[in-house]
Amino acid sequence: MVKHMFLKFFAVACAPVLVASATAENGKDFRHLLLAGGGLEVCSSFASDKCDDVDWIDKETMRTDRYLNISKKFRSKATSEAVWPSYREETRKKVVDALALIHDRINEDIVPERVFLREFTRRATQQLYNSLSDAEWNRIIDLLELPVPDAVREVVNLDESLKGESKAIFQRFLKMAQTVSESKQKPTIYFLTSASRNPYDAIDFYSSVFEQLGANAHWLPLDSAVVKAQRENRCDELAEVQQEVLGTYERDRVHRERYKEQVEFCKDTAAAAEMISSADGLFFNGGDQNLTRSTFLKPNNEPSDILKMIIANVQQKEIVVGGTSAGTAVMTSKPMISNGTTAQAIKEGAIASEPPPFGCHLDTTCPPNVGPDSLTYHPLGGLSLFHFATLDTHFSERGRHGRLLRLAAATSTPLSIGIDEKTALAVNLETGAFDVHGERGVFFVENAQSTDSAVAGTFHYLVAGASGVISPFGLQTAEFAESDDVVQTQPTTNFLTDRGLIDSMRILCGERNQVSLLNKSYRLVAQRGESSRVQAAGGECQIVNGSIGIAYQPEEKL
Repeated sequence: MVKHMFLKFFAVACAPVLVASATAENGKDFRHLLLAGGGLEVCSSFASDKCDDVDWIDKETMRTDRYLNISKKFRSKATSEAVWPSYREETRKKVVDALALIHDRINEDIVPERVFLREFTRRATQQLYNSLSDAEWNRIIDLLELPVPDAVREVVNLDESLKGESKAIFQRFLKMAQTVSESKQKPTIYFLTSASRNPYDAIDFYSSVFEQLGANAHWLPLDSAVVKAQRENRCDELAEVQQEVLGTYERDRVHRERYKEQVEFCKDTAAAAEMISSADGLFFNGGDQNLTRSTFLKPNNEPSDILKMIIANVQQKEIVVGGTSAGTAVMTSKPMISNGTTAQAIKEGAIASEPPPFGCHLDTTCPPNVGPDSLTYHPLGGLSLFHFATLDTHFSERGRHGRLLRLAAATSTPLSIGIDEKTALAVNLETGAFDVHGERGVFFVENAQSTDSAVAGTFHYLVAGASGVISPFGLQTAEFAESDDVVQTQPTTNFLTDRGLIDSMRILCGERNQVSLLNKSYRLVAQRGESSRVQAAGGECQIVNGSIGIAYQPEEKL
């Protein structure tokens, strides 16, 4: 009975949309925004596993790891009752014993973080490691971390990267910035680390990337902790504010020079506006979109003066904006997604709530009626730079199709967009013209509908090299890509947390017109109809006007 109800609902929700094949007419080459789906990894001294060759890395002059001091003094600080809540006292005592055991086993005070992690996840302490929340693990690392030498920086080597898609996406953003730059050759790019709990870790990475590509690259030190410190006149107490807002400890000790730089920025209330006025491009990093949102929107959801300035400059084509992962998700004016898995979204629905801390069920910090996998969202959107759709990232790789469908249906959002890793969508905000760059694809959801245990809608999937036009109501035109690049990952049918849908959808470009998948207690159906257009590209199946439905069907209901 449930099965027949799902199929009927699926058919109604997925009524076809007519889409003509065309390109944008006026101003189609200009792009205001570049929205990357995350996974922009390149070769660097800190990520040598992304390098084709590592002989260029000099451990004496380049940052290659995070180092921890596990001597008794630092262990005592990391396990002090002052920094652990009383209701986690038993866990704190176990951490005391675990750190002592690891120190005795290694018999050294200074160790790289990767070695510490390897030792902590051995059999004797594996269970304790699994019981720690993200906040607790980060607290331990923060308080054990050694100061980063001022002269030792992470260095990127784009030419030695194992894959070139991430470099190409950064290059695309640089070209966008050149279109508004007076010099045209060497644009000025400011990048933000406002989505990070540690605002200093990614500075060298972005500086090195953009400088290697030929830009004048600068850090814009604005984040939610700075905003609160300015509001409360506590710039000299920024480290304490960071602990309150970001959950970070002793960043003033670990990143001394960067911390001083940010304190000075905090005290100069005109600095942010001056930086933005001189920028050709702004780039937002990945992490937590709520942190970036709270940087630019006041508690009453009114945009800050800085955000108003950014929006005006984008509209006047004086600046272009890019983002990756959380830096993309936060761009929307539609409901902003902040957490959740497909499985929980289909079963539980969407919740307008603050996102839960990662691993909140382990240390009882989940908000009321919200679990670690709950689909949460902000109903009033993010920075409102992108007015067409809700945005999601790390999309196909984490099987997020169901959670995006659920949010779209729950909020009556006409168009929602999910962007795969190492992939970017470049968009003209005036015409809606777009093009897809990178390695994988972009998923468009229209007319999503839902019941208590199922979601369905019309979908389109376009891969790198495709282009078209969108409006706030859907995909208007589309040109398929002619790509030959094939995604080099093992195929899977897991559509709840992996690429199962995209991998299985390849048969829709053959003789089959429907794919049906089962995963645990969930069923997915994707199909093409009379109004569908399909074309293979690099082993993937591009489709316009496909239909999709996902239902939670536990065995007792079948």
